[in-house]
Amino acid sequence: MPRLDHINIDVVDAPRMVAFLEAVLEARDGPRPPFEFPGHWVYVDGAPCIHLNIVERTEDFPRGLINHVAFGVYDFEAARARIEATGYPYRITGIPGSDIGQFFIEGPEGLRVEVQFRRAPQS
Repeated sequence: MPRLDHINIDVVDAPRMVAFLEAVLEARDGPRPPFEFPGHWVYVDGAPCIHLNIVERTEDFPRGLINHVAFGVYDFEAARARIEATGYPYRITGIPGSDIGQFFIEGPEGLRVEVQFRRAPQS
């Protein structure tokens, strides 16, 4: 059965993007095959699910076909503390009719990341 394996993102400032992903997702920069072009593989839960290609570009990502990438489910308080520590703007929302809450963080180079969390049941 097909499943999502990884996302691939073109970045100008790889150290900044890696630091953002490490802070928000508790991800880790890790081993990467010796491709002929520069980049990083960023691991979440031990899997290299974010591949970064270092490119030259003068502007941030334009909003377009892909609006954001999502990761979850995280503890609300711990996630909020990590996100607030980055200094990047964020908003909190939720999936209607569910106990899933969402942080939407506006990261470097125009990357929007969603971090999901479990909300307390509504009475």
